[in-house]
Amino acid sequence: MASKPLISSTKNLLPPLILYRKILRIHRYLPLPLRSLGDDYVKSEFRRHKDVTNPLHIIGFLNQWQVYLKDIEQQVANSTNSTNSTSSKEVKFGKKIESDVLEKFNEQQIGQLYTLRNETKLAIK
Repeated sequence: MASKPLISSTKNLLPPLILYRKILRIHRYLPLPLRSLGDDYVKSEFRRHKDVTNPLHIIGFLNQWQVYLKDIEQQVANSTNSTNSTSSKEVKFGKKIESDVLEKFNEQQIGQLYTLRNETKLAIK
């Protein structure tokens, strides 16, 4: 019984290599500074997790990157729609992290998020 949730949650997950490639492909639509930063980050995270053997950790990792992919695909779709329209709406990529999710981060994750935030601000300037 305990394996059913694990199995059902893996049915919709993309294989790691396909997910990795899709993310890098969608990054082509990002502004150049964000694309460069995003590509470097994705490559390092996938490299860092390539030898993980814990199935729950692997599923969580792939699931979160798949959520990211869907978010970026939606934001890219919105950006292409807004550039085709006559409004001068500013395109924004990314989203705010909910406080309940942020509270679950450990110190290392908070530090990594802070570094990523600073790098993003530098890349955009």
